[in-house]
Amino acid sequence: MHLVLSKAVDFFSVPSNVIASLALLGLFLLVVWRPVGAIVAPFALATLLAATLSPLGNALLTPLEQRFPELSYPDQGIDGIIVLGGSYDSVSHSYESTILLEEDTEPMALMPDLARRYPRARIIFSGGTNPSWGPGPSEAAIVKQYFVSFGIAADRISIEERLQTTEENARFTADLIKPTPRSRWPLVTSCYHMPRAMGTFRRAGFNVIAFPVGSRTHGWQEMWWPAATATDNLRRLDVAVHEWLGLLVYWLAGYSDEWFAEP
Repeated sequence: MHLVLSKAVDFFSVPSNVIASLALLGLFLLVVWRPVGAIVAPFALATLLAATLSPLGNALLTPLEQRFPELSYPDQGIDGIIVLGGSYDSVSHSYESTILLEEDTEPMALMPDLARRYPRARIIFSGGTNPSWGPGPSEAAIVKQYFVSFGIAADRISIEERLQTTEENARFTADLIKPTPRSRWPLVTSCYHMPRAMGTFRRAGFNVIAFPVGSRTHGWQEMWWPAATATDNLRRLDVAVHEWLGLLVYWLAGYSDEWFAEP
């Protein structure tokens, strides 16, 4: 029951799922209860138009991505690099010998370069696999193979396979590393996810250095302009709403002392 409820919450935290559900409900009501259907169906259409043709997605996503702007590389005095997982589908691609880098895999794509820039840095990859997806290798195990294929020594790489959430990322990684106040660990994750990740790691007693990558938007100057395609506008809205809800839930649950972490 808990799993079903969790999946339902995840489903309805994504605006495109809500819009599609409203559209289906409106069509159904037009058949069985026309007066109500005549209200719900146009509302679903208006919501779809707002989500796909307006700058709403940019307006919500830009503040997330600009909270920790992309910076230059840290100096050489770092202890290691933490990479957050959650972007590689180890179930869909488990049968393939080639790792496919798709959406939100910029942190993984950047790691070979970071490993060369910081040859003495330890690398921590945090990424488990949801057990509800069925049997198969964990994301962390697959990504370690990916890193090794680029010539990164296997003994430099540590993986944390138990975690499934950002809160577990922070808690288990802090337990693994046991950082000191003088530790210097860049945290690599997507730009839009950095505020939640930073707040959660700080709550776990790990004052990491933000190293955001993979910005979807193009700065404050384009915040009130829609993207070039309707699908891109809708995708940005999905990502932004899901992340804003995540920030709120994490703050209310006590996983972060800050609702919207800042540099």
